[in-house]
Amino acid sequence: MLPSLAETELLSLCARPRLDAQAVSRLHDLLRRDLDWARILRLAEGYRAIPLLSVNLQQHGGVLLSPALGQELQRLHKAYTCHNLALATQLLELVRQFAAAGIRVAAFKGPVAAVLIHGDLALRACGDLDLLVSPDDHAAAERLLVNLGYRVQERHPAALQSCLAHSQHHTAIDLHWGMPPRNLPLRWERLWDAVCTVPLMGQPVPTFCGPDCLLICALNAVKEYWKPSLHYLSDMARLTGEYSAEDWRGAFLRARELGCRRALAVAAVLANRLLDVPLPQGAPARLVRRRSIRRLADEVHAHLFPADTDTLSEAMKPLYHRSQTAYYLALTDSPWYRLGGWLRWALTPGDADRSLVDLPRGLAFLYYLLRPLRLLLKRL
Repeated sequence: MLPSLAETELLSLCARPRLDAQAVSRLHDLLRRDLDWARILRLAEGYRAIPLLSVNLQQHGGVLLSPALGQELQRLHKAYTCHNLALATQLLELVRQFAAAGIRVAAFKGPVAAVLIHGDLALRACGDLDLLVSPDDHAAAERLLVNLGYRVQERHPAALQSCLAHSQHHTAIDLHWGMPPRNLPLRWERLWDAVCTVPLMGQPVPTFCGPDCLLICALNAVKEYWKPSLHYLSDMARLTGEYSAEDWRGAFLRARELGCRRALAVAAVLANRLLDVPLPQGAPARLVRRRSIRRLADEVHAHLFPADTDTLSEAMKPLYHRSQTAYYLALTDSPWYRLGGWLRWALTPGDADRSLVDLPRGLAFLYYLLRPLRLLLKRL
């Protein structure tokens, strides 16, 4: 059963780092309704929105919250805070170990994002630790973690990472040698040009600041449309709350260097649509207004809050709903890369083409002619 529009609207309101008077008034209207709080809490946990949901409801909900709900929110929020503190403690030890081994590392997302973006470990949900090392250092970094008691669970070449877990303190680490997904031709190695440090529990931790932090949030908000999460958009809302036209221009210039301008534009549209974040001004506004960018935002929106998409007009229904390949091609900055990808997709026979007619091996080349014809007929 899909959540109601009232429930998804409440989640969107409470995912904002700041609520103005109009948002608080609307929140009060929603709280007076008969809401399914069990479903709201499940969704909030899935979208990693519990910390801001708890803070905003307890700060602005007042007497409209039942005592039982208030206690449950406090319990969940405390559990997230304790988990974040444990992750932060482990991260500090890992940074010391990597420095002693002479391995350059940068932490991103997780506890460093909570402190860098929100200024408080208790205001952001953190699942695991994300560390970036160079491809040349990845094997040595993995061996170091294994010697520290971690166990390699999986290696994901498509995500440019290996996943490790510690059996005793239950810390999970995504050890990246690049910035996923590999389907996007990102120039992630340029992130190393702007590494900074953020104080975490009194100790400096290397990470990515300024526009690079925003770009990582934007990329994570849109890279996997089939399982989007609100907390990356909340991060963007916090980072860009005071952005000027010049700040947006600098962010999009940096996005051009890294190859993720379209990803930033899509995330900006979503942040505006769901969290009322002002859209970029100046030159980037032209990119944000493109129909192709809006359609990509529709795709993520359709998976985040399915009930909301019922109100979209037929012309604005998601265009890339069935194919990850098509979605990533549309998200790619380079028009030549997109053209090459579309041509490969349109001309390479698949199972559907071969199942249409059984050709002998000597005539198998005809599948390359059948493929575009079948796609054209299907489109018409």
